[in-house]
Amino acid sequence: MRALVLHRSLAVLALWLVALPAEAADVGTLWRLRYGAGTVFIAGSLHQLRRDRAALPPSYGQAYGEAERLVMELDMDAISPADLAGELLGRAIDSQGRSLRDGLPPASWRALQPRLKGLGLPEAAIDRFEPWAVALLLASAEFLQRGYTPDSGVEGQLQARATTDRKPIDGLETPAEQLELFDGLPRADQLQLLEVTLKELDSVGPRLEALEGAWRAGDLAGLEALLLGDYFQRPDLHQRLVVRRNRAWVAPVRELLRRPDDTLVVVGLMHLLGEQGLIALLRAQGLKPERFVAGAWRPDP
Repeated sequence: MRALVLHRSLAVLALWLVALPAEAADVGTLWRLRYGAGTVFIAGSLHQLRRDRAALPPSYGQAYGEAERLVMELDMDAISPADLAGELLGRAIDSQGRSLRDGLPPASWRALQPRLKGLGLPEAAIDRFEPWAVALLLASAEFLQRGYTPDSGVEGQLQARATTDRKPIDGLETPAEQLELFDGLPRADQLQLLEVTLKELDSVGPRLEALEGAWRAGDLAGLEALLLGDYFQRPDLHQRLVVRRNRAWVAPVRELLRRPDDTLVVVGLMHLLGEQGLIALLRAQGLKPERFVAGAWRPDP
């Protein structure tokens, strides 16, 4: 279940719709760090892309070709599907036995029912689930219905290539750490997430289009507005889901620069943006990131 990177659902559902040029160049968001023995490429990922237009920006293919190893948020090949499913189910069921129906406003509970029916899930089967798990289930089902799949996403494609090419793959986090991001949220925040998900599902299509357009165009300002705008209204969530993880990744990335081989690091777009993004944090450590723009590497002040 490569959709495990759970914070992606909240990010996608918080998008702002913006207008982008239809003919935007296919640039992507890619940086390079050179310091010490090795080189580290850092690529921003859309975890799911539409199957009918899943081609990655050419710069990603170039960086993959130069890298001897791949590092992602999770190394899914090292995870047992059975163990993952068991841990996910164990966390998805409310350990305190609380009723989801009792926690939601009546209008939200009614809006949930046709969604559950479309998935073949009876009301009783979902009533003891944690709100975050239901939100993730609904969002994942909606993305699949619209043709967006994890296997077509940036990580899915690069991981498949690395497996075929026998390139080493490592992960920055474990499944338990990522599940705890949502499972550890206060109940009120989980319920709010589920309510927002229910309201946004019908309009998520054009918002995903806007996000992909900004990513392919390398439009950092547009991406920040799309992905970070609503988070600034909830700094507690921004710290928990984004900033703390960015800070935890600085040391592993710096360690990769000590290696004699080159590495391609692939993480969600949100983690590379803004003053507390991974790129800014690495710059603050004295490193000098270069960004791939217009076919060449350029200093990224």
